Amino acid sequence: MRKLKQNSESLARALDVVGEALARIGLDRVEAVTVTRNRISLSPIDLADGEQIARLLGCTSALDNRMLTPGFTNWSGDVAGFEVHVRARLRQPGGALA
Repeated sequence: MRKLKQNSESLARALDVVGEALARIGLDRVEAVTVTRNRISLSPIDLADGEQIARLLGCTSALDNRMLTPGFTNWSGDVAGFEVHVRARLRQPGGALA
């Protein structure tokens, strides 16, 4: 029973963090949110906004997924103790022409 209560509290806290994040970045910029007890994922309406949204939230680690079609960059970081991921437009390699 105690484990169930901890899981419920963790999920409720995750939802609070999502609410704060959406208030900060703007509801009109986010298409989808996935929430688990320890992870939050955001997908912006426009992937070109993804990096800016990630930086607003403090996500500074980037992983470029070039093998997928379309490619994208996954920005990640820690926000209030939760692992947060933000999908963004694929970054261009340094020196590449856009």
